[in-house]
Amino acid sequence: MLFNITGRPPLYIEKAAYDEMLLHAKEAYPHECCGVLVGSGLKDKRVFQSHRVKNTNTDRAKDRYNIDPVEIHIIDRSARAEGLDVLGFYHSHPDHPDRPSEYDREWGQVGYSYVIVSVMNGKDVSVKSWVIADEKDPYKEEKIKVTEP
Repeated sequence: MLFNITGRPPLYIEKAAYDEMLLHAKEAYPHECCGVLVGSGLKDKRVFQSHRVKNTNTDRAKDRYNIDPVEIHIIDRSARAEGLDVLGFYHSHPDHPDRPSEYDREWGQVGYSYVIVSVMNGKDVSVKSWVIADEKDPYKEEKIKVTEP
């Protein structure tokens, strides 16, 4: 099993889900996009699906995102019907690095993966995943491993 410098196993993301996140981020530029990551977390975290959701923060869409809890509930219920779980969330940082902002740090929840897609000038993309191990632990980088189905 692969481990990153923090000793945590990587977040495995199927290529189709990964590519969808990147496309979503580029299409939403210069605004932040957001979505929900669905997969299996039994042995390790494996993302099979990335679901686009609406950024409900219309006042600050260039540097903030909010997801309607009803959308999360609908996706979670559908995932559970397939034997899957919500493993985390993704969002973009237009013209900013792929590191958690103070706003991200304020709203993150323990155990979920937070993938940040940095889009520079509408095209250049870098991607990192972050996780909070416990409430006292700040975001730690989680290596991403893109996989084929």
